[in-house]
Amino acid sequence: MQALLVKDLLVQNSLIHIFIVSGSHFLLLHKILAKLPIVRRHTLFILFGYALMTLCQPPALRALLFLVLLKISERWKLFLSPVFLVFLSACLCVAVFPQWITSRSLLMSLLAALIIALMSEFWGKKQHTLPALFLTQSALYFVMAFPLWGFSDLHPLGVLLNLTLGPLIGGVLFPLGLLGAIVHPLAFLFDKALNLLIWILERNTGFYGLKTEASPLSLFFQWVFFVFLVGVSYWTLIWKKRQKALNG
Repeated sequence: MQALLVKDLLVQNSLIHIFIVSGSHFLLLHKILAKLPIVRRHTLFILFGYALMTLCQPPALRALLFLVLLKISERWKLFLSPVFLVFLSACLCVAVFPQWITSRSLLMSLLAALIIALMSEFWGKKQHTLPALFLTQSALYFVMAFPLWGFSDLHPLGVLLNLTLGPLIGGVLFPLGLLGAIVHPLAFLFDKALNLLIWILERNTGFYGLKTEASPLSLFFQWVFFVFLVGVSYWTLIWKKRQKALNG
């Protein structure tokens, strides 16, 4: 019952993609494990175990595959762009599991990963500044509007809610849930955090909600949109590097 309530509130507040796109959880968990000396060398094996716990959902395996490709690129000094690795992970996922081409969650995961990869490379060391975070969230929200059209309530002010609650959901709620799953007596911390999120969302619901009565966009259009964004992203990064070389 509570799960349905949370889902409805996330839809109404334009935050449902944060829970659907579980690939972001893999990146967060990878960063946490990479800082622990005891398990640092076995990070990918632990993440594979976590993927099994999620029943190998498409976004989860896509994120794991991206991290494996990133590790290979770093070890062999291939210097491959994260944008290209996102595209490569998409190709491998569909090649190994052709049925995933109809997975909307995979598409959302790919679009989110692509924007995050593009913005991290574009901003470089400035990616954690407030302007960079705001523009990243704005771009992410704009791109997510395509796969969420017809499924979620959308409004431009949703960017602000994504900017404020997004990091709290990913950086606080998810780690507490993982901690509660490992150490069951601490599960009450996750319950309290979830109840707090419900309390916030209930008071925000209806403040700016805009119902989208249109039908969902076709999967073919969304895949074309993803490939188009990959091309634009790669061209943007090449242009930026050329400009930097000319100015340097």
